[in-house]
Amino acid sequence: MKKNILTIVIMACTVLNLVLNIIIIFSIVPASNKTNKLVDKVASVIDLELEKEEENDYDVINDLEEYEIKFDNKQTINLKQGDDGQSHYVILEGVSVSFNKEADDYSDISSSVKEKTSVYVVDCVKEAISEQTIQTLNETTVKELALAKIQDLYNSKCIVRITLLGYMFQ
Repeated sequence: MKKNILTIVIMACTVLNLVLNIIIIFSIVPASNKTNKLVDKVASVIDLELEKEEENDYDVINDLEEYEIKFDNKQTINLKQGDDGQSHYVILEGVSVSFNKEADDYSDISSSVKEKTSVYVVDCVKEAISEQTIQTLNETTVKELALAKIQDLYNSKCIVRITLLGYMFQ
C-alpha cells in the first residue's frame, strides 16, 4: 500500500511540474518576444547597430597607405542654413585618403587619385560638408558621407578612410 501511495505522489508531482512548465512557457516566452521587438524598434529609431558589423579584411595598420591632399590656402566651406538663420562654415587645410593596399584595384585607384583625380575626392568631401547644418554637423558623419561618395564615384572599396586635416567650424 505504501508503494502505491508513493507512486501516486510522484505522479502528482510530475503532472504538477509539467503544468507549471507549460504555464511558464506560455507566459514568459511571449513577454520576452515582445521585449525583443521593443528593443529592436528603439534601436532602429536611434540608429544602433545590433548585428555584428562586417569585419574589414585588411590589417588596419600594415595594409593602409595614406595620401594627403594639402590645399595651398585654407578652404572655407559654407554649411547649409540651420534653424538659427545665421551663416556657418567649416575650414579645412586638406584631406587625407587611406588606401587598402590589399585591394584588387589598389594600383589603379591610388595612381588615379594621386596623379589626376584628387580634385574629385576634395569635391566629395566639400559636398558632404555643405549638406550639413550647424546642428547636424559631426566630423564622423561627414567622413562617413564623404567616404561613401568617394567609394561610389570610383566604384571601389579601395579607399577605406578619410581624414579631415585642420577641421574647424563656426
